Amino acid sequence: MKIHVNGDPVELPEGTTLAELLQRLGHAPEAVGSAVEGRHVPRAARAARVLADGESVTLFQPIVGG
Repeated sequence: MKIHVNGDPVELPEGTTLAELLQRLGHAPEAVGSAVEGRHVPRAARAARVLADGESVTLFQPIVGG
């Protein structure tokens, strides 16, 4: 299947989760924020979030502080 990560096409096997995508891309889970189709996906939900063909994933640096 093909998805888009920050606008770039990425080929993945069917059934790949968001957590697996981050691992494939070499991102530490705590170092990146994530959204699928514009909706935030919390770290704890990434392993259960199965990606579908054509979906758009956005990865970003989380902002901390006050």
